[in-house]
Amino acid sequence: MAATFEEKQDLIPEIPLKILVLSLIACVAFIIICSALGLTAWWQSAAFAAVSAAVIAVCLLVKVHITVDEANITVRRLRPYTVPLDHIIDVKKGDIDIMRNYSEWGIKKVKFRNYTVHGVEGAVSVKLLGRIVLTMTTARPDELYALLMEHRRTD
Repeated sequence: MAATFEEKQDLIPEIPLKILVLSLIACVAFIIICSALGLTAWWQSAAFAAVSAAVIAVCLLVKVHITVDEANITVRRLRPYTVPLDHIIDVKKGDIDIMRNYSEWGIKKVKFRNYTVHGVEGAVSVKLLGRIVLTMTTARPDELYALLMEHRRTD
């Protein structure tokens, strides 16, 4: 099935990611220098380099994917969360700080599924069957909102 809406977002914004990578590289270099001078054991620099490489790889590879096709909404960070479009009760859009409030919906005992990315302010919240609220940050909230409103339940 062809996707009618698709968006990929980096979990960590570009500038903080660069700062993290440069900091870890500097720490690895410092520990290697200390190992060369005999101040630390060689295994410590190898272990820290491996952990740093793993952290950098996770930060670079983990993204939030939002896909809406003819039948489902699929949101994925590490594992996919899929919801049929016919489960949509209501949809709201706005700033992420407002969307986290949920005060106008007046629902209790709700499961919240939040797929948010730092640095992205636009958000869409979807009230679903089964007392679930799915909130997603997106760079194109108007487009996603309009698409999901077309599939909202009328009963």
